[in-house]
Amino acid sequence: MSSVVATTGNTSKYFAAKTRSAAHTRLFAAAVVPDVIDDDVHTVMEYPETESARKAHLSTKTGRPVTEFQYRVYDACRQIPAGYFSTYKAIADHLGSGPRAVGNALSKNPFAPLPIPCHRVLTSDCYIGGFSGDTKSKIFWKKAKLEKEGVAFDDSGYVLPKHQQSQFFSDFK
Repeated sequence: MSSVVATTGNTSKYFAAKTRSAAHTRLFAAAVVPDVIDDDVHTVMEYPETESARKAHLSTKTGRPVTEFQYRVYDACRQIPAGYFSTYKAIADHLGSGPRAVGNALSKNPFAPLPIPCHRVLTSDCYIGGFSGDTKSKIFWKKAKLEKEGVAFDDSGYVLPKHQQSQFFSDFK
């Protein structure tokens, strides 16, 4: 697939000299595996395509209108194919925004798991990150969804090094 960064070594700007975050390692170690893990990657929610439909749509998560910025984030996120992942930073770079703003928008995503697969967005060091605004237990839902799509993780919640570049997506349109 031409939209995936396939570099050798750590030459991609997204992978140069990335070290594991001690905070991420502690977060994953402290996370609690829930009794039930939602690994659904097939349910498709209705996504407003026209400007008028977008303005009229109220988020089922917040009860408020989805903002223009949130739609920009969701439109970028929906480009990430199954079996691949991207990062908050890669989306932020594409939008000319910041990774935290992207994460905030994705934490309010009412269109998951499809057509807006926010579970495919990870931190810059390829850590699982939060999911649905949660870093304590729902990260296991995110991990299960990604594993179902073919992205493999180590025991600390990081994408396996051999998959980090071959399954990384950054070719946003």
